[in-house]
Amino acid sequence: MKRFIMLFFISILLVGCSTQNSSNESHAQEDRQDKDNIDEKIGISDKQKYVNNPQASDDRNLKEVGDTSEDENGELSLKAIKAVEENMEIGPMQLTVEDVKVLNYFPSPDLIDFFHAYSHNEMNFNYIKFRVSVENTADEQVNFAPVSVLETDQGEKKDFKDDFYLENLYGDYDPGEERIGDLGFVIDETKPKELEFITITTSDVFAGNGTTIADGRKITIEF
Repeated sequence: MKRFIMLFFISILLVGCSTQNSSNESHAQEDRQDKDNIDEKIGISDKQKYVNNPQASDDRNLKEVGDTSEDENGELSLKAIKAVEENMEIGPMQLTVEDVKVLNYFPSPDLIDFFHAYSHNEMNFNYIKFRVSVENTADEQVNFAPVSVLETDQGEKKDFKDDFYLENLYGDYDPGEERIGDLGFVIDETKPKELEFITITTSDVFAGNGTTIADGRKITIEF
């Protein structure tokens, strides 16, 4: 009898675990489907599909000033947006700036220590985000940074080391290599409501031996 009761409880536990696993898998599939639906709605290719950034919340649905979103990385609100779609040639490098957003961010508690190195108010701050694509059209490896220096019209400056998205958009590009991703720069001293324009300067394009192939370009983006 005792053996029967024990087997009965074990069978209940196994059924419960199976149900929980099925539920977890169902939620995971729903999350993946939601991301795919957003990609399809935005009209981007498989190559351009969004890859979750461990430091930043997903801002793709933020299209108008005042829009907000929340996910496991934190809470975002859109302060300014500019659709750019500007294509530039810097020597053999093809750079496209797709859009620029100014966002207010409440990162999740587990990210606060990370942002301590980027802001004096790591619990809540504003930042400028770029969506870019970069392609090396040369038949040799080159070194390039799509944003070497960023400056706001209020005098605040950032360089490529201040990018917290860390999506490997700087450095060596192999022949024909293309990268698509985001860059994010915290602005502690700039007031988004008073922001009229920003200026970004690319790096020069360097050959493998360190010689300069092409001088960098300066781009002004007005809001």
